[in-house]
Amino acid sequence: MAKQASGAIIQPLIQTPGARLPRRLRVYQTVLDAIQRGHLRPGMRLPSARQLAADWAVARGAVDEAFAQLQLEGYLERRVGDGTYVAQRPQPERLAAARTVVRPLSQSAHAVLNRMAVYLGKPRQLELPHTLLAAKPLYPRAPMIEDFPLHLWRRLVTRSLGERFRDHLSYGPAAGLPGLREAIARHLSLTRATLCAPEQVIVLNSPSQAIELIVRVLLEPGDQVWLEDPGHASLLSLFQALHIAVVGVSFDDRGLDVAAGRAAAPQAAAVYLHPLTQFPLGVRTDSARRSELLHWADESGAWVIEGNFNDEIAHDAEAPAAFQALDRSDRVLLMGTFEGIMFPSLRLAYLVVPTRLVDVFIAMRGLLGDHTNASLQLAMAAFIDEGHLSNHLRALRLHSRERRDALVQAVRRHVPPWARLGPTAAGTFACLHLPAAVRDMDVVRRIREHGVMAIALSSTCITPGTWNALVLGYGAFEPKAIDAAVRVIGRALVEVARAASYQGEVAKK
Repeated sequence: MAKQASGAIIQPLIQTPGARLPRRLRVYQTVLDAIQRGHLRPGMRLPSARQLAADWAVARGAVDEAFAQLQLEGYLERRVGDGTYVAQRPQPERLAAARTVVRPLSQSAHAVLNRMAVYLGKPRQLELPHTLLAAKPLYPRAPMIEDFPLHLWRRLVTRSLGERFRDHLSYGPAAGLPGLREAIARHLSLTRATLCAPEQVIVLNSPSQAIELIVRVLLEPGDQVWLEDPGHASLLSLFQALHIAVVGVSFDDRGLDVAAGRAAAPQAAAVYLHPLTQFPLGVRTDSARRSELLHWADESGAWVIEGNFNDEIAHDAEAPAAFQALDRSDRVLLMGTFEGIMFPSLRLAYLVVPTRLVDVFIAMRGLLGDHTNASLQLAMAAFIDEGHLSNHLRALRLHSRERRDALVQAVRRHVPPWARLGPTAAGTFACLHLPAAVRDMDVVRRIREHGVMAIALSSTCITPGTWNALVLGYGAFEPKAIDAAVRVIGRALVEVARAASYQGEVAKK
């Protein structure tokens, strides 16, 4: 006899008109809303994750992830063998509406909250005594910190805090120290063939800060911006929080589909892309598409925001010149960071702007009252000028190429032939593309049970249902760990394919 469903009946899944939220966030918001409104009272039992998944027509993994986050935040209590219950916690008192006037959050703030709600509990998991986060293979954003020459960096930081630099404890220049601006301009000219003077370089704390600065100087609320689809999950929320209308533009094997962008938003004010090593696809925008994009920018008056993240790591050939080097109309802004090739807590980024925009960008940077730690800038300038960054980059390229090769070989050994590995010419990640019947989210859930991490490519899409793949990182992991992780992925692919009745179809071919 089949086991009957039990537990409280929960309201229909919250709808979010105009916002394409992942289903796990909608599940999270629906259950949280029912608890906060008192519809689900302390001690009440919830339906099983399987039952809710069937009721709401979502994957069970979406319910499991939402339940896990609500449990982490103290709203739910999961009892082994007994089910999931609303936790016995005091509910906030409801203030009388007649005596209280509350100004609502902005729409952009609501959008950010809804998108990031599942991740708000993560900081609690990082409050550990020593090791903050140990990334599991093959997490694509795992930092490559094991080989960083910490002894050299420690010496440079100590020197930058020496008595002769006491005056650097005061406020630094809004655009950054001249020595670091010169060093960054030189580094970019050698690694990306850029054509920029040190005066065009502005030192920042993060790429997100660069985007905010660009929006404040060059764009107006409601302007449209082409954004890579798929792409970095946080970018969509960041642009929306800055009151920019995002238009997702798809990719093919030649890079950004400029024709698709023209069709969707021909009068967009800007485009943001990573033309050399696009995350997460790893696709490089070819020369014809580059010319087409710059031509569109010239005729429409749009700005081109070029991202530069780990683009210095090229495996099979030298990286092509940056967009900024091809710009003849002063429309390209190049932004990047050293965090990927050094370490994430560095918090050092840069923005290269056209000469005619230097003054206004520096003025806006100063108006925001922010500057980058001067001692850190001194150490970074020395790290570049004394050749340490070049030496470290050579070592990273060597190790990354070995690990890239290990990934390619492991995929050949352990993965079914119907799973295809995407471009691996540069960077430290690659996509393992799957047939539609083998859903990436199902595979991700299975491999996590065995200590292997990957990102479901479908979760990074602005337009749902356009991509289906695993995003795998290899830069931070030894070849043996890569091989073991890919073996786990191979088994999971077969299991998911069998459950989806896909394996039999393959066997017939």
